[in-house]
Amino acid sequence: MSLSPSQPSSSKLVELHVFYVPEGSWNYKLNTISIDIVNKFISAGFIRVSPHLTLQALREHLGEFLGEDAVAEKFLYLKCIGNNLAVVKAKQESELKLKSFAPPYVCNVTF
Repeated sequence: MSLSPSQPSSSKLVELHVFYVPEGSWNYKLNTISIDIVNKFISAGFIRVSPHLTLQALREHLGEFLGEDAVAEKFLYLKCIGNNLAVVKAKQESELKLKSFAPPYVCNVTF
C-alpha cells in the first residue's frame, strides 16, 4: 500500500502496535487511562507505516490496515503523560508524526 509517492522502503517503516481498550478502563472525567490498566488491553497486531505520516493521515487509511469494517472515528490515539495515557486531541492529530508513537518514544510499559 502506498500512502504517498515518497513512501520509504520497508526497512525505513516503523511498526506501531494497535490495541483494543476494554470498556470500563477509561477515567472519563480526566479522559485518560492509567498505565496500570494496559495489561488488560487486547492486541490487534502491528501495522508498518512511514514515520513521517501524521496521525490524521493514518486515520484516513486505517481501513486499509485494519479491514474495511474498522471505523476510523472510533479509534483514539493515546500519548503517555506521567503515569497515564491521555487521548490526543483532534487538532494535534494533524501536527504529530507517527515517529513519536514508535519505539523508543512510546511509554515504557510492560505487559
